[in-house]
Amino acid sequence: MAEKDKDKKNKEEEEEKESKPKSGGVMKTVLMIGLPLMVVQTGVAYFLISKLVKVPQAAEQIEEPEVKEEEEEGPAKLFVVEDVIINPAGTSGARFLNSTIALEYTTPELEQELTEKEVQIRDVLINVLASKTIPELDGPEDREALKQEILEKCNAILKKGKIKRVYFSNFIMQ
Repeated sequence: MAEKDKDKKNKEEEEEKESKPKSGGVMKTVLMIGLPLMVVQTGVAYFLISKLVKVPQAAEQIEEPEVKEEEEEGPAKLFVVEDVIINPAGTSGARFLNSTIALEYTTPELEQELTEKEVQIRDVLINVLASKTIPELDGPEDREALKQEILEKCNAILKKGKIKRVYFSNFIMQ
């Protein structure tokens, strides 16, 4: 009878071993199959996204051909109009904007004209900036539109050449 009890215990122990999963087996399976599968999926996703989704070009990249044309005309110079202080539209004098604006040009003739017409240039800058509300002066896209408007209005009063770009070296709102 003792032998039958031993046989039963041995059979029960064997059944328990078979029913318990191996602790390292699941982890091995995940590492051997799951990890390479994840790496392959990541590669396929990257390939599909890079081919199907077009990234919009930055404004600087679009304007590169203009830069090359400027280099052909001569070295770029800056005409700086310092401390243009205005009250933005709709603020009733409660807020102000202090800005320093640089106008880029390449021809020496334009340098003399800009010096002669500094008062008119400053007036154009003040009028353009003062016509804008705080939200129109706030974002980066708005500033790009503002630069374009300044460029167009300044070029309208110049006869001996054209301004190539407009830069804000100081732009403080209070």
